[in-house]
Amino acid sequence: MTTLLKICGLRDPDNIRRIAALEPDFMGFIFYPPSKRKADPALIRDVLRSLSDDIQKVGVFVNENPDTILQTARFLDLDVIQLHGDEDPELGTVLQNEGLEVWKAFGMGGGHPDWQHIENWLDAADAFLFDTASTGYGGSGEAFSHDILQHYPFEKSFWLSGGIGPDFRSLPDFFDRLPFLGLDINSRFESAPGLKKVKEVAAFFEFWRNEE
Repeated sequence: MTTLLKICGLRDPDNIRRIAALEPDFMGFIFYPPSKRKADPALIRDVLRSLSDDIQKVGVFVNENPDTILQTARFLDLDVIQLHGDEDPELGTVLQNEGLEVWKAFGMGGGHPDWQHIENWLDAADAFLFDTASTGYGGSGEAFSHDILQHYPFEKSFWLSGGIGPDFRSLPDFFDRLPFLGLDINSRFESAPGLKKVKEVAAFFEFWRNEE
């Protein structure tokens, strides 16, 4: 099973360059004003435009209006829009119609997932992302029980996020039969909000690439 690798919450140009040298499949940039990891589009534009075409650029938005999302996507040549708030599926459709790939994030807690709510997004998202439920729309550094995905009922591909750290070394066996895309890492690899520990990221990438 090929495991794609995404690292999110980058905002420092030099740190972005150093992480990009590790060749992640996707790099994520947060544009949610309250976030400690919010990226400044003007500050990161040059480095994002210099990234290899093999690295897909993901913009993370929370309850943002479509005009702002589209303006940012065009300014930074984003490849993917990740909707991480309480958006309606109509927004996903609008963005798809503009030629953008859309991922919808869902917070997962200790109870049974609301598959009916998630089903509403099947046509409006190209992939899902399952993060740990929190009041701050992610970034908690906490993990959720992956066993709640054992009865995932859809064919839609998904990312696994939420509290994945340097010591994360295995997935449940049942993931082999699920449309699992890859791992999304963030706060557990930081020395400060938005500043990633390059050596720890490198070791994590090396492990998961050797697992394939």
